[in-house]
Amino acid sequence: MKDIQVYVKVERYIKEWLEYHLGNPVRFPERSYENELLHAHLSKRPGDLPPNKPEGCFVSVVITDSLHRKPEYYNYLGSRGQRAVASAIDALFRLDMWSGCAPLLHSSKEINKGIDEWCAGNGISLDAREAVRQKFYRIRKAYMEKGIILGKFYRKKTTIIASKNEHEK
Repeated sequence: MKDIQVYVKVERYIKEWLEYHLGNPVRFPERSYENELLHAHLSKRPGDLPPNKPEGCFVSVVITDSLHRKPEYYNYLGSRGQRAVASAIDALFRLDMWSGCAPLLHSSKEINKGIDEWCAGNGISLDAREAVRQKFYRIRKAYMEKGIILGKFYRKKTTIIASKNEHEK
């Protein structure tokens, strides 16, 4: 009995990105953090609880073979496990998005067009691109609030500081 699946609730754009890169159903690489986390949270299905496909934006994840937890027996992912795996997927998405879009901060290219191109190249639909753009700008703003200024804001700030120093001399 192979390709037993569990379902994890994620945002629509993350579902599209994940399925674009890892297939539908999603199959994490064998030694990846996400796969290890999935196996750590799997347990035996409680009682007579049947497997079900939930409604909403869920991504189906294949439980890969494991010597210690055979998918035939360990195929239940509780709510705590679902949250942990969803959080790991979100972190992976953020890393990929940031590494793909951060160079746009220092380029002469318009950031919004660059984010649209990154989304198109990563299987994210036109309807979901605004959510990705907002996520990118929220991350950038969170860093800025902590004093870590990225991109064009950095160039403006150093120019202002340099001009202040010249006036003081």
